Amino acid sequence: MDYPAERKVHTVPTPRWGGIAVYAGFVISLLVVCNNYMPDLKALLLSSTIVLVIGLLDDLVGIRAPVKLFGQFVACVILIINDVQVTFLPNTWWGIEGEWIITVVWILGITNAINFLDGMDGLVPGLVAGTSIIYFTLSFLVDSPMLAYVSAALLGVSLCFLSYNMKPALIFLGDGGSNFLGFFLGAMSIHGTWARHDPLVSFFIPILILSVPIYDMIYTTVARVATGKVKSVRDWLEFTGRDHIHHRLESLGLSRSKVVATIWVLNMAVGLGAITLFEARTYGGIALIAQATGVYTIIALLEVLGGQKGKKSG
Repeated sequence: MDYPAERKVHTVPTPRWGGIAVYAGFVISLLVVCNNYMPDLKALLLSSTIVLVIGLLDDLVGIRAPVKLFGQFVACVILIINDVQVTFLPNTWWGIEGEWIITVVWILGITNAINFLDGMDGLVPGLVAGTSIIYFTLSFLVDSPMLAYVSAALLGVSLCFLSYNMKPALIFLGDGGSNFLGFFLGAMSIHGTWARHDPLVSFFIPILILSVPIYDMIYTTVARVATGKVKSVRDWLEFTGRDHIHHRLESLGLSRSKVVATIWVLNMAVGLGAITLFEARTYGGIALIAQATGVYTIIALLEVLGGQKGKKSG
């Protein structure tokens, strides 16, 4: 059970092992319709299962952040051993090792960014559902039935769980569910070749699709370091607070339902632009990344100015 606490927004004890239902529905659906692609999916399912179990144990007894991060790192190594990694650097020793590092940083970052966003009813399931729609559309453009099945399965379990997770939530994803969804999204993002002409643009596409959790991770990290709340890597790993994008938008006066809807719309608005990169060259990808960076810079400035105005009026 997840009991109310100072940094949490719910007011009644709520079950938090919803991740088991999400995982079971996802895996069963793939086993039923995706048998032909199981060899390719084996590494994804094995590694994401490890992440799920670690999250469930954290929900049950509590696990220190470095231990969780190490378990997630092991799951990333399993992916790399099975050639699930980014592939846009030169085929040299530094290029290969660079791809390993980028793969680990990317997957760990997305996994934990999605987990950090799981702080309001319906937020993460709706976010994953919107992301899955975009990946499902892209899977047809790149002619990948396997990625279409995986995206459809993610969409299905997210929407089904959303019906029980909307305010007031009857059950939570918990660390198990949010880490599983984040890890699988991160791994799936680099498993596919999303652009026709340029492997670098292919990596730009998931950056745009997952731009909301990426933005939130960068914003909170910079803000915590700038305010002195975080002074070491260990502090960063173990810090918890009400300073994520959903908390910040709520502090600006939006209701929780409006906060969730705003983040959903922002995720889709920026993510849909990624579809246009399917046949783009490098300069097109850089231009769209720059545009998204400008959008999030404006949002960050508005958040900072809005927060300062709120403090003065308070």
